[in-house]
Amino acid sequence: MVARENKKRKTEQSTGDITTNAGPPKKRGKKGKDDSSTAHKPAQSKNTAIYVSHLPLDATIDEIAERFGKFGVIMEDDAGEPKIKMYADENGNFMGHALVVYFMEDSVTLAINLLDEAELRLGDPRSVMRVKKGEFGHKEGGESGDAPRRVVDKKKATQRIAKLKR
Repeated sequence: MVARENKKRKTEQSTGDITTNAGPPKKRGKKGKDDSSTAHKPAQSKNTAIYVSHLPLDATIDEIAERFGKFGVIMEDDAGEPKIKMYADENGNFMGHALVVYFMEDSVTLAINLLDEAELRLGDPRSVMRVKKGEFGHKEGGESGDAPRRVVDKKKATQRIAKLKR
């Protein structure tokens, strides 16, 4: 078998073809495409939520939706209401914090840049609010971790997204 490989090498060298086994062969693909850079990038989920604090305790969802809606389309829930969560304490009293979910990521950046340290009610210095990107983490313990996932009607969700895109 060694003799056969030696003979093969001699014929390749005599015809001018020089082959080396220095490493794996290079893959040929489309020009300009580098497979190594895109091969192991994890899919990033888009964060379209902003966290608003220092809101007046008598603020309403409509008031928040009107002010924040000027900086992008606010997502809608299944009932067609703006996706705004107002945080309340154990007694149901509004704590002055809210989560606003936009349709596009660009709206988050725009809202943070223009509304951070701005007034919810224009001309009322007592309504200055803080706006930052929504941060999500896993809740430790509690009943919410044991709850089953919500089933989403894909047809309704698709229709809602198409409506928002229009």
